[in-house]
Amino acid sequence: MADNLNGAYEATRHLIALGHKRIVHIAGPSNHQHSADRVLGFNKALQEGRIKSDVRLIVEGDFEAASGARAVESLLRRRIAFTAVFAANDPMAYGAMHALFVRGLRVPRDVSIVGFDDRPQSAFTTPALTTVRQPEIEMGAAAVAALLRELRGDSPSLPRFATQLIVRESTARAPSSPRAARASR
Repeated sequence: MADNLNGAYEATRHLIALGHKRIVHIAGPSNHQHSADRVLGFNKALQEGRIKSDVRLIVEGDFEAASGARAVESLLRRRIAFTAVFAANDPMAYGAMHALFVRGLRVPRDVSIVGFDDRPQSAFTTPALTTVRQPEIEMGAAAVAALLRELRGDSPSLPRFATQLIVRESTARAPSSPRAARASR
């Protein structure tokens, strides 16, 4: 497993360091442990940054791009102000970027976005997506080694892998006022 809590914490801290205070978290399904860990990391960074948590800014998705788009659309329709989005995976970040684009909002000028996974295509979105990298190859090798140990009758153990924030072009300093809330139709 990746250190989901710390990855989410670092992603959120990055946005806070850029001056964002109204940060949306598009979470994964609540029945997934890594989703819960990412919510904990998000909230830990907010607490350390002395930013009051607003439950309206945490929206559950399903790890698909369409749920990222639906989350942003819902926030815009309800005129909930925000300047940044931390999505629990890259596809939901892509969906959020698309929904903002459709509404005439620009990433990162109007809203900064961070994803999680560092999927190969994340470097090629427009703008390139800032994201949390998981060491997928190392994680896969550890899973195979654990499976082989289990097949031999040994007790398998899976290490926790460090994540790394990959800063690209989808994040910038917070705008002076949240344009996202004014973009609803």
